[in-house]
Amino acid sequence: MYNMYNMMQRPAAAQIRPAAAQIKHYRRFHGYNYSRGASIFVTFAVKRRLPLFGRVDGDRVILSPAGKAALDAILFENERPGRRVWAASFVIMPDHIHLRLVLMPDSGEEPLRHIGQFVNNVKRWSRKHAADNGIEVAWEENYHDYICVSRFINEKVDAYIGYNPLKWALMHGPDAPLKVVEPLISPRVPEYEWWSAAGNVDLLGPERRIAAVSVSRTTRVSDHLAIAERLVKAAKEGWVIASTFISPGEIEIYNALDAEGLPCIKASPDPLKMVYRPHVEDTLAFAEGRLAVVSRECSPDISRYDAWHGMNDAMAKMAAACGGGLGVYIHRKGARSAAAPIWERR
Repeated sequence: MYNMYNMMQRPAAAQIRPAAAQIKHYRRFHGYNYSRGASIFVTFAVKRRLPLFGRVDGDRVILSPAGKAALDAILFENERPGRRVWAASFVIMPDHIHLRLVLMPDSGEEPLRHIGQFVNNVKRWSRKHAADNGIEVAWEENYHDYICVSRFINEKVDAYIGYNPLKWALMHGPDAPLKVVEPLISPRVPEYEWWSAAGNVDLLGPERRIAAVSVSRTTRVSDHLAIAERLVKAAKEGWVIASTFISPGEIEIYNALDAEGLPCIKASPDPLKMVYRPHVEDTLAFAEGRLAVVSRECSPDISRYDAWHGMNDAMAKMAAACGGGLGVYIHRKGARSAAAPIWERR
C-alpha cells in the first residue's frame, strides 16, 4: 500500500530532553535543543486544497501521477546519501502530506535546516515531475510542525497518519458520518434545547433501549472491570450504553465496549463543529457505525464541572424519554468494605 511508508529498520530518534536555554536561529519549538535529535510531525498542503494527489478509496489513497511524483520524492529523500533526516512514516492525501520526520542528533549548527531542506526538496521534486505529466502543483508556503516528546506521542502520530485516509472517507464520502447534524430533531430531545450529533444517529432512535451511565470517581479501581463486564453484558442484550466517558470507571467501560465492537453514545458539553474530528481510537467505531457523539451547548457562565455533570443529567432524561431507557448512577455506598457498586435509577 503506497499511502504509508514505514522505515522499520531505521534507528529510533534520540531521547528527547528539554534544553537548558533557547538556541539562536531556532524558529520552531524554542524550548528544545534540536541538536539532540527529534521526532517531528510535519504537514504541508497544496494551495487552495486542490485534490491533485489522488482519491481516497476506503482506507487507502489511489495516487494520481502527481501523487506518485510526491511518493517518489519522499522515497528519494529517505535514501539520499548523507541525509540527516528521514520520514519514519507518512501518508500522501489528496490535498496534503503528513510525515513523521526523524532528525538525527548532532546535525550541525542549525539542525532544523535539514527539516526545511527535506520538505523543500519534496515540494520541488514533486512539482517538477508532476509538471512532466501536465499537472501544475502549487504548494502553500512553509509547513506546520509538532514535536513528538515521547514514545506515546510518536505512536499517536503514527496511528493518526495510518488512519488519515479512513478519516477522510468518513468526512468526505457519500455517507459522511462525521458531518454534524444540528439541530438534532428527536423525541428524546426537548424542543427548547439545542442539541447536535455526529456518527450513527440511529442509535438515538425512539425504539432503542438506552442506559445513560455515570460512574462516580469514588468507585475503587478494583471494581471497574466488574462494572465494565456488567455493562458489556447489557449491551449484548440490546442496551445502548451512553455516557460522557470521562471518569476512570467510564473509560474502562468504553474500552470494553470498543473491544467487543458494541455500540455506544458519547456525550459532551462542548459544541460540535460542522465536521466532527474524532480521536484516533474512535475512527474505526465511526466507520463501523457503532458510535454516536451528542452535544448540548451550555451557557459560558456554567463551570466545566457543572457542564459535565449537567450532561449526565441530560443523558439520563434523554434515555428515559422513550424506548424504556433509564439513567444509571454507579457508586460505592458506605464504608470501603461495602459490597459491589449499586445501580440506582435516577
